[in-house]
Amino acid sequence: MQEPIFSVITTGRREQNRKDLKETFSNWEVAKQVFEEKIGKSKAIEIIIVDAGENAELPEIEDSIVVCPEEYEEYRKKLWGSSIIKYSWWDSPAIGRNLGFRHVNGRIVVFHDIDSLFSTGTEFDDAYIFSDLDNYDNYFEVMYHALKEENFVAAVPSLRPRDCITLGRRFGIMGLNLITRLSLKFPTIRIGGIPVIGASVPGCSIALLYDAAWKMCDNGIGPYDPELGVAEDHKISRLMARYGKISYQKKAGVFTRTENRVSNGFDIAKSLGYAVKGATYYLFPDLFKYQKHALTI
Repeated sequence: MQEPIFSVITTGRREQNRKDLKETFSNWEVAKQVFEEKIGKSKAIEIIIVDAGENAELPEIEDSIVVCPEEYEEYRKKLWGSSIIKYSWWDSPAIGRNLGFRHVNGRIVVFHDIDSLFSTGTEFDDAYIFSDLDNYDNYFEVMYHALKEENFVAAVPSLRPRDCITLGRRFGIMGLNLITRLSLKFPTIRIGGIPVIGASVPGCSIALLYDAAWKMCDNGIGPYDPELGVAEDHKISRLMARYGKISYQKKAGVFTRTENRVSNGFDIAKSLGYAVKGATYYLFPDLFKYQKHALTI
């Protein structure tokens, strides 16, 4: 049996919007099929869905592995029983991603949010595109070629909102893309053991080589810090940069949900406020263990 090229890991809890889930899973299916047709290989992408509980019924998707809520809870309790996490109530996406990593068969791992869409490289992308400046190819095709390059251990996409195409709402995401690109130019610098400067990749989607992800499992758990519920993406990307270069791929698009972070009205000002409010998380991710996101403006 041939192993897949990509293993997409996603985790969800309390995702109750059936319409959004259907839209998401349909998008993933299209992006998957387009890539497999282009390379002439079936089952090139497996999707590992960690169901952390309290979700609406998840639509079926071909070549997927569903980790049930019971397995997730058993795994989380083992972390607490082993004192890897300090509190029995602690729950975070990082835990689900580490659990999903145990099921990986592909040589490229994509950690991807359950509310984010892939660029398919087809007309399906038009619903999320603002202008001709947004020109995307198939996410998996772009990442596949990027990670064949020597010295690249990871690749990150260009982000756009999935829920609004107005310029104001897009302003914050465009700024985030710029910060990401700039951060990739700096080496990881630690102060008191905390990686404060270096690559900072948004957590909604990142593709990395399995071998590099495995090297980050020195805690015996997984590449993510299970104690972090915020800024875990900044930490993992800075640690990842120790093993090679991270490539920014403009042609790989990800359309992600923004409505929970930036509300309607004065979107540009609120995006700037969000950036200021999140600056401390950005600089000192390890200081915020056992905290949840509280960045909505």
